[in-house]
Amino acid sequence: MFKTILLFLFAWGIACQSIRAEEREYRFVTLEFPPLEFTGENGEPTGVAVEVVHRIMAALGLRVSIDVHPWSRSLDRVRKGDADAIFTAYKTPEREQFLDYSNVVLIPQVIALYARKDSPINFNGDLLALQDKQFGVVSTISYGAVFDQMRNQLRVQRVEDIEQNFKKLMLGRIDVLISNIYVADWELNKTGFNKHISRLPLEVERLPSFIAFSKARGLTALRDRFDKELLRLKESGEFDAIVAKYDLTVPPDIQ
Repeated sequence: MFKTILLFLFAWGIACQSIRAEEREYRFVTLEFPPLEFTGENGEPTGVAVEVVHRIMAALGLRVSIDVHPWSRSLDRVRKGDADAIFTAYKTPEREQFLDYSNVVLIPQVIALYARKDSPINFNGDLLALQDKQFGVVSTISYGAVFDQMRNQLRVQRVEDIEQNFKKLMLGRIDVLISNIYVADWELNKTGFNKHISRLPLEVERLPSFIAFSKARGLTALRDRFDKELLRLKESGEFDAIVAKYDLTVPPDIQ
C-alpha cells in the first residue's frame, strides 16, 4: 500500500511539472529587422519571422512573448538565460557556444552590396578587389562567413542601424554597404532612397538563418518540437502564405 502511494505521488509530481511547463510563457527575443521582424504601428512585434514563430508556438500549445531589442542586447539575454530563444540568427562558432540552433532553416537569406546609382563600383565576387572602398556595416551583425572572414582586411565603418548606413552612403561618407536584401530593399522603398541607391547584381552569399535556443535554459526538447512543426509548416504551404503577405521572394532552404 505504501509503495502504491509513493508511485501515485511520483506520477502526480511528473504530471504537475508537465502542466507547469505547458502553462509558462516562453520569452523570445529578436531585433528590428523589417520585414522579417519589427515593431508594428500598434507597438507589437510583427513581420514574417514573428508570424511564423507565433504560428508554431500556438500549434505546440505554448504561450510566447517576443521582445524586440538591439541585436547585441538580444544576444546577451539568451547568453545569460534571461530569454529562451532568439531569431533570426546566423550560425557562428562563437554563438554556438551558448545557442542551441534549430536544425530546420527558419528563413533563408541573401547578402548583397549596395551603392549609389552614380557610383562606378562594380562587384565581381571578390570582396578584396574593393579593399580601397569604405564599407558600411551594422555593429554586432554577422553577414555570413564570406564577408566576416574578410572583414579585418576591409575598411569598415560601423553604425547602429541600416538607415544610418544609407544616409552615409547618400552623403558619400561610405562607398558601399552590405546587407541582407530583405531589410535593405524594405528600407530603400520606405525612405525613397531607391531613387539614388541600388543593389549590385552579384550576391555576396546565400545563407540560412535560424531560431536558436539558450543553452542556459536547457530547451533541446522544445527545439526538436519546434523543428518538427516548422518543417510541417513549410511542407503544407502555410509558410509560403505568410511570406506572400509581405511581397517577398525567399530562396529555397540552404543548410
